[in-house]
Amino acid sequence: MFSRMNWRVTNLLAIGAIALSLILPGSARAVEDPEEIAIGAVPFEEIQLTFEKFQGVVKVIQAATGKKVSWHFPTSYASMIEAQRRGFIHIAYYGPKSYITASQVSDGKIEAFAQAMWAGGPYREKKAGYHSYLIVKSDSPYKTVADVKGKTLALTGASSTSGSLIPKVELGRQLNQKLSEYFGKVFYAGGHTAASLAVLEGKADVAAVADVTLDWSVDKKKFDGKTFRIIWKSSLLPLDPFAWRKDLLSDGLKEKIRNALLNIHETEDGREFLKQTRSDSVEPVSDSNFDGIRLLNKELKKWE
Repeated sequence: MFSRMNWRVTNLLAIGAIALSLILPGSARAVEDPEEIAIGAVPFEEIQLTFEKFQGVVKVIQAATGKKVSWHFPTSYASMIEAQRRGFIHIAYYGPKSYITASQVSDGKIEAFAQAMWAGGPYREKKAGYHSYLIVKSDSPYKTVADVKGKTLALTGASSTSGSLIPKVELGRQLNQKLSEYFGKVFYAGGHTAASLAVLEGKADVAAVADVTLDWSVDKKKFDGKTFRIIWKSSLLPLDPFAWRKDLLSDGLKEKIRNALLNIHETEDGREFLKQTRSDSVEPVSDSNFDGIRLLNKELKKWE
């Protein structure tokens, strides 16, 4: 009698445990950490230059976790979002607009946790955020947005925050007109450096770019700090985040990764990353920092 009851109790407990495991959220279940950590970034310049910039991140995470870390360079934010959503990329470096999309399509499983704090330079002022600029050649006759009405505008890419969303919505509001109606021609150059060079080479009269990308191009001697005039500046935008698939990494591994990035300034490899990206440090960031971008993104259809 005792053995039969004991068998029944044991089986009921086992069934209950299975049922409980099915309804528990992912964070409450044990997570099997990957053998290799995959990190993704969309190149904002030549792939080799982006690779060089982020080598410090690879090395500090490898040292902190004892795991191999590999870099992946998707051709677009859309492909990187899909790769992370499907679990092929564990950590990604997003722009604010692409991050909110990634968070939405993953039901919050893709989560921002850190950001590089960009310093100042020839074009960018040191702030806890960044700006979208409209730039023209410094020797052009254009000094205001009114001067470039009917001219050719280069945007960077449809998924870009500073090179598409912000000028379309913020500048569109100010003009009370869609950019496609205000300018004679609008096209996507394919990236921030490409949009800047389109102006320099006469393919566009004006371009929308992120402030820090101009300084990065100065560092690579694409042009100098006096090549462009800024004729419009957006509101302050949240900095680009590192975001992980929080359900694919254990809490212990996430803590190692977070600490490695937040203390990146303590290692030679980390300091090289900060130097390459013109950053002072890496600081924590939360998903709520991007709520303002979410509100702007809801208006996008009205201005396209």
